[in-house]
Amino acid sequence: MDRTGDEVDTGAAGHPASRRDLTELSEAARDLDRRIEQHLARLRRERELRAHDIPGQRLRPSG
Repeated sequence: MDRTGDEVDTGAAGHPASRRDLTELSEAARDLDRRIEQHLARLRRERELRAHDIPGQRLRPSG
């Protein structure tokens, strides 16, 4: 705790991390998570389109 009684997170080096830094990290993590979800959604859509472009390919005998 600091002098005012607020909890203070300490980093690996023992320096207190500011609340602003933690807020920025949280926002960056949420932004990255959103971008990953958008990318995965796009990959799923593309995979579905490719599956429709080549119907029944998996059902054909290979030999």
